[in-house]
Amino acid sequence: MFSGKDVPAVGVSIGIEWVFAIMGQQVRERAAASGRPVRAIETEVLVASIGTGLQVRRMELCAALWSAGVRAEFGYKPNPKMPDNLGFCHENAVPYMVLFEEDELAKGVVKIKDMDAHQEETVPLQQLVPELLQRLEKRKGQLAQAEAAGGSAAAGEPPAATETAPGVVDG
Repeated sequence: MFSGKDVPAVGVSIGIEWVFAIMGQQVRERAAASGRPVRAIETEVLVASIGTGLQVRRMELCAALWSAGVRAEFGYKPNPKMPDNLGFCHENAVPYMVLFEEDELAKGVVKIKDMDAHQEETVPLQQLVPELLQRLEKRKGQLAQAEAAGGSAAAGEPPAATETAPGVVDG
């Protein structure tokens, strides 16, 4: 039709946009029923710092988490503001934040902030990856139990087919 030539062809249309719209509405309805937000990203941990000149350290910690299979992100700004980091976690339902200052790094510790429980715990830097992996597994089990009990944990999580690469946030 567009080339001006007769080209033999066969086609079919099923309205895939409508299928996705219906699926999206179902996810939103399950999320509303369970009281959990619909997550647009798969990020499990935001690596944040307080103070100046710690961007490279955030990148290093994020790389260590990625190597362990943790879906982590960090802010690309050299000196991100804490309200921006907290806002990112709350808006995107990121369950954990790794937080540190220069003093804490000198002591070999960082904080893990549980965004849902509003609790913060100081852990040795060497224990960061195993501690986060343990917490993430526990959380996954809790979400599975909630789903089995009638809630929809899937509503609070991104669809399995969605792929979001670990990376950088604007925070």
